[in-house]
Amino acid sequence: MRFPQLPVEDELEIRSLFARYGHLADAGDPDFAQLFTEDASWTRANSPPASQGGSGLPPETIRGRDHLLALMEEVMKKKFRQRMHHQMTDFYAVPGEGADEAHGHARALITDWRDGPGKIAMFGKYELRFRRTGEGWRIADMTVRVLPSAD
Repeated sequence: MRFPQLPVEDELEIRSLFARYGHLADAGDPDFAQLFTEDASWTRANSPPASQGGSGLPPETIRGRDHLLALMEEVMKKKFRQRMHHQMTDFYAVPGEGADEAHGHARALITDWRDGPGKIAMFGKYELRFRRTGEGWRIADMTVRVLPSAD
C-alpha cells in the first residue's frame, strides 16, 4: 500500500515548523505565534481533570496570532510556570485539498516538572491543517484531544 506524499521540500519544511511547536510553547516564547497563520485556530477539544490525565483547563478554541500569544502567556508562563513539556511523536503529514494545504497528525506526551521530578501528565492526539503562505508553511488549524477522551 502506498500512502499519499507531499513533495520532499514541503514535508521537510512542515516537519521543521511543527518541531518548533513544542519547543516554543514550552518556553513561552513569543515566536510561538509565528508558527501559525494570521487567522489560525487552536482548539482544546476536551480536558479531563488532572487526576484523570488532563490539564483541567476548559475546552476552547482560540483564533488569531495575538490570542495564541496570550495563551502562551497565561497558560505556559503563569499557570504552568514553563514546567510542562511536550514530547511530540509519531508525526506524519499528507497532502491536503490543494498544493498549498497539508494535514498532519501527531501524538504528544506532556510531562509535568512543577513539583520536582518529572512525570507524565497527559497524552494528547493532535490533528493539524497546514497552509502555505508568503512566509512559508504555517499552521492554519490545530486540535488537541487529551486521553481519556469521550470522542
